[in-house]
Amino acid sequence: MRATINGKRITDRESLHALLRTKLNLPEDCGRNLDAVYDVLTTPGKERIVTVKNEALLTQRLGDYAERFLRMLDDAAEGGHVKVLHK
Repeated sequence: MRATINGKRITDRESLHALLRTKLNLPEDCGRNLDAVYDVLTTPGKERIVTVKNEALLTQRLGDYAERFLRMLDDAAEGGHVKVLHK
C-alpha cells in the first residue's frame, strides 16, 4: 500500500489523524494517537510505503507534534514493515 501525507492538507492534530486514517486505511478501532498508529504500521502482514511531503509546513503548523509524528514514522520504518520517503 502506498500513501502520501502532504503537510499542505494538515492544519491540526485532528486533520493529521483523519488523513492518516484515510490514507493508511487504519482500522476503526485505531486510536487517534501516534502510539496507536505506530502499532498498526509495525504489525506484520502489510507492507506500506509512506511518502511525506511539505514537512516544513507540517512542522510549522503542528510544532513538536509534527516532529514526534515524523520520528514515529522513522521508528516504524526501522522495523521493516513500512518504508518512509521524505520529499
